Parts: sequence; structure tokens; C-alpha cells
Amino acid sequence: MIKFVYSYPYEASLLRIAGKDLTQKHGNLCSVKADDAQQVWDKHEKKVISLFKEIYKIGINEKFIKAYVTLTALNSYSDPMTIAVKGFDLTDLKSKRIFIYMLIHELAHYFAYTRKDKFFNKLSKKVKEVDLLGDRGTNLHYLIQAVEFGIGGEIFGEESAKLRREWVIERGKDNEYGKSAKLLKEHKVLLDKSCLEFIDKNILKQPPINIP
Repeated sequence: MIKFVYSYPYEASLLRIAGKDLTQKHGNLCSVKADDAQQVWDKHEKKVISLFKEIYKIGINEKFIKAYVTLTALNSYSDPMTIAVKGFDLTDLKSKRIFIYMLIHELAHYFAYTRKDKFFNKLSKKVKEVDLLGDRGTNLHYLIQAVEFGIGGEIFGEESAKLRREWVIERGKDNEYGKSAKLLKEHKVLLDKSCLEFIDKNILKQPPINIP
């Protein structure tokens, strides 16, 4: 369902913003990375999509979602789905896992934004009402990362999800990602497919706990 593509106009535009020109070597590498990304993702797609259906309580009827592979963008984005692969060695096991976590994160955004009346967004409204972390982006990522770590735990195991969460906390001490991941840990949100149900039943019905 996820189709990784290299778009010449898109990559050239990103490079022009950075004051650079697109070379044939750069384009060829993008194309190779798109093929590598597809091979890595295809091994996990069926289970990941099934977990999103269950966790978000949604149907997923898209025939495909186009994911633009870039060596230029510093970060990945959900709209348009843009996957930054610079620095990824998609033949290395650890790198493959980090790549899948990153893609799950962007899909968590994508399905939240395209299913606005569903379970995730109802929870998001509740999180904003209690204002768990006093910031819109941090409140949102509290749920997004719960899903990222939850699906990661289902696919790679709880220890892998714990390591991912610790990495996010350590790397993002002063940003919304680190703060929300820290709160998930403090709240003992489960690292499995019950993550959002756990938050709904055990966190959002309790007085808010703010982590500085």
C-alpha cells in the first residue's frame, strides 16, 4: 500500500531551496534508496496496517499512499508523505528498525489527519482539554508517540520499544518529542496495541500530571 517513489521535480525543488542543483548521481541514489525502502517496508506492512486499523478503530481503503524519498529534507513529514533517508543504511538491522519506527510515526500523523472524527482525534481533543503538557505539539505527540512505541513493541518486542522511547527522551530533552515520550514513560503507557485504550481509560480519566 505504501509506495516509495523518487520524484525528480520534488527533490530538485528541495535542493534549490538549499541552494544546490540536482545531479544524476544524487538522483540515482534517491532511486536506489526508494527501492531499498520498499523492500524493508514490505516485510512489515501487512502487520503495521492491521495494527493501525485496530488501534485507531478505522478502515483503511487507500489502494496506495505515495511516500516521496528524499536525501535533502532534514526531517520526514506526513503531508505530503516525505521520508528522509539520508544517513540510513537500509541493509543494516538497526537502521532498518529505526526507519520503520520513523515511518510508523508519520503514518500515525497521516491516519490522524485523514480520519478526523475517529477514536484518535476524540482522544486528542481530551488531551488538549486536560492540557497534559501545556503545548499543542507536545500534547499531540503524546498520542502519536504512544502509537509509534506501541506498534513498534508489537513488531519488534517491548525491549526494542523501550530503547526507542529512551532514545527519543534523551535526544529531545528540550523539545516536544522528548517531553511527550518522557510523560508516556511516567504514565507507564503500555508498549503494545492497547496504548490508546490505556491512555483513554487510565490517564484521561485522572487529574492531569505535568512533567517539567
